[in-house]
Amino acid sequence: MVDGFDAFLESRVRPEHWEIVTRFCQQIAEVGPEAALRMRGGTEDYYSVPVYRVKRDIVAISPTQKGVTFSFTYGAAFNDPEGLMSGSGKRSRTVRVAKLDRYPDEAMAGFIRQAIALDLA
Repeated sequence: MVDGFDAFLESRVRPEHWEIVTRFCQQIAEVGPEAALRMRGGTEDYYSVPVYRVKRDIVAISPTQKGVTFSFTYGAAFNDPEGLMSGSGKRSRTVRVAKLDRYPDEAMAGFIRQAIALDLA
């Protein structure tokens, strides 16, 4: 992992949600190994968050009290047949996962592939 990731996980993500973040990191390594993990941001007002990047940032991981939010930069352009994504911005969309047993493996794999393809286009 990259510098700062373990500290982020331990200090910002509730322990019951660690496995959700770990599952996503494992999945992106399998489905999109060209995406590199890095930490973005970090100021007095905002803490640094992990992002995956190909040419540009394609997804950010943000913890919440109730789960983990995955913010896909180009999510508005994704094919989302299950309607899992939320948001109304021009480009980004989010997927929120509250429990590991509700992690949408197939859909997330598709979102990762689409994110990489759009970033490389």
